Amino acid sequence: MSWGGLLALAVVVRAIVEVAARKAAPGAPSRGAAGASRTPVTIVLVPIAVPLAIGLAAGQLWCALLLAPLAPLIAPWLVARHAIIPLGLPRAAYYVALLSDWTWRADRRGGAALAAAWALCRARRPDPAAEAWISERLEGTGQRDGAGRGGDGGAAAVGTEPLRGAGVAAGAMLAAFRGDTEGARALFASVASLDERACPREARRIAAGWLAAEAAARGDWAAVIERAADGGGRATALLGAAAARLLGEPAAPGALELWLRWLAAPRRRAALPLVRRALAAGGGAPRPEPEEPEPCAARVAEGDLWSRAVLLHATLLLRPRGKVSGDDLRRLGGAWDAALEDERAQAELRERALSLGASGAQAALGPLARAVEEDLAAALRAARVPLAEWDDLGATIGRTRRRLRDELLSEVEIACDALRRRVDERRELPALSEWREWTALRAQYEAAAELVGAEFRRLAFPKLHADVCHAAVWLFNTRKERAIGNAMFRWLLAEAEALEDSRLAGLQRANVACGV
Repeated sequence: MSWGGLLALAVVVRAIVEVAARKAAPGAPSRGAAGASRTPVTIVLVPIAVPLAIGLAAGQLWCALLLAPLAPLIAPWLVARHAIIPLGLPRAAYYVALLSDWTWRADRRGGAALAAAWALCRARRPDPAAEAWISERLEGTGQRDGAGRGGDGGAAAVGTEPLRGAGVAAGAMLAAFRGDTEGARALFASVASLDERACPREARRIAAGWLAAEAAARGDWAAVIERAADGGGRATALLGAAAARLLGEPAAPGALELWLRWLAAPRRRAALPLVRRALAAGGGAPRPEPEEPEPCAARVAEGDLWSRAVLLHATLLLRPRGKVSGDDLRRLGGAWDAALEDERAQAELRERALSLGASGAQAALGPLARAVEEDLAAALRAARVPLAEWDDLGATIGRTRRRLRDELLSEVEIACDALRRRVDERRELPALSEWREWTALRAQYEAAAELVGAEFRRLAFPKLHADVCHAAVWLFNTRKERAIGNAMFRWLLAEAEALEDSRLAGLQRANVACGV
């Protein structure tokens, strides 16, 4: 085929690609002059690169010298992802990824910041200057992109584009670099809550991959399987398969499939120990762990209700976080119910109160009962025991549940008031900080609802809805942060529908329909 034929073919292919891209993301804004100017560049460069690639494959090594500078222009994300990021070069990764309008579409600056933050995490040495440089481009400081303070005045200002999915993932990657694993986990998890039109597919893939790897590092194999279902690439698929075997899932892959996934995954040497461990675990059901005996049962005399309650209480407080179960609470709640309601215990307290000059047993029982409830509430919050495991376990547990519900309700209302006050005073935060504040409030509400159930949701949601909707409207209309405002509307809609509040659900359907 002649050069003219190659050029005509390239024009047709590029036109088809452009039409497909617009159909895939109809709500996405245009890429602007920068994206449009690269279209003829690509049309010219592709016909030049094809014969050079063929020549290189045929053994003409001199073609590599000419092909190397064309690669970042033709396939910028492939070059950034597989060459520049592994080398730990943040600035180079930023500017090369900035050319990748095909991968990042309407979030090129967010994608470029994500590439730079990822490269920073892969760098051999921490680079505070590079970290500050990426933060400026992510949060916005008014500095001009690509030119510094004295550069070209026609360049776009940093932070003039709204926050989208790739920008959120970039903030998460920076949090991981700073050692803020909890913050990085929350931000990466929040990427999935953004509308697909405002979140490039590659940002979702990177977020799912990081979350799966972090869960595997903690040994949370159930979370690994959940993240692997969201995608994330070949490495995430391998982690999901290994996790399924380690947990003895019925649909766990066989040894051959696991080895094939390992061969297809990157960084095979690092993943080999995990594969061997999963193979050793087999595909059957895991062995049941032996039940622990009731703690302290043999250490107290028969009928000594006070000693048994105190020892069970101390044992629960000394348990590691996450090791408190519903059975522990049942035993302890029953022990305190028996001790506080026992006639002999009441007589002992009355006698002791008289010897101390107190007014009666209730003067001692009241503070004691409150102290027990406070300890139980703190243990429940720390262990995050679901409500279904400890509800309806006696009078002491019932009072603890009400105390915990009131505490959590008050805390959520205080956080909502702080958000409302800041919005009313028009105290703006960088878009990423606005998003982090919302995700923290949402996590606080969801964790409280998991602890104390639907009653908390019905009590807290009207207040939460009013203040969060007020903030989302401000972000959407005034600050033009349509992507994160839309995500807040969509969460409010889902919660209103779950609580069967037709009035609030109708309001949020109208808000969601405004788009991104």
